[in-house]
Amino acid sequence: MAASGPRGPYAKGTERREQILRIALEVFTEGGYHGSSVKEIARRVGVTESTLFHYFGSKQAMLAAVLAARDERTAALLGADDPLPGLLEVARRNARTPDLVRLYATTAAEATEPGHAAHEWVRDRYAQVCADIADRLADRLGPDTDPAWLARILVAVMDGLQIQWLLDDRVDMADDIERLVALLVAGK
Repeated sequence: MAASGPRGPYAKGTERREQILRIALEVFTEGGYHGSSVKEIARRVGVTESTLFHYFGSKQAMLAAVLAARDERTAALLGADDPLPGLLEVARRNARTPDLVRLYATTAAEATEPGHAAHEWVRDRYAQVCADIADRLADRLGPDTDPAWLARILVAVMDGLQIQWLLDDRVDMADDIERLVALLVAGK
């Protein structure tokens, strides 16, 4: 009989960690970082606060883990070479995960305050995402187009569309990104 996956304490710990992240996503989405409490996350998970701190050393670490998981999925969708088709996939994924989009948008807005727990993470994330996209675009652009500039514009469009969609679900992020990509490809 083939093994179906890890068993024992490690598997249980991994499952618990994933459960905490799912609940933390819900709580952070509802109240933002400052309006959320570790106590509420623990209550919904059905564990003590000290159990949460066993898995994540702080509330900030929990938020970082939720957002890092989002970034890992986004990086996988962007692909290794051409980020433009990947942006379309990211927009489609985002349309299926409104809670995660709301959490990201709220966190990014709150993190504009230098003292916010995620300020450095959001700043560094923007720099990294823009650098990654610029690197992938560099060989595909004409000499008059700065890849760093275009990367910033693409990230700004994605973020702006997410906010518009959260306010009005008639906004079709995937369609808008698809149309933008078509314009960019046609304008090479």
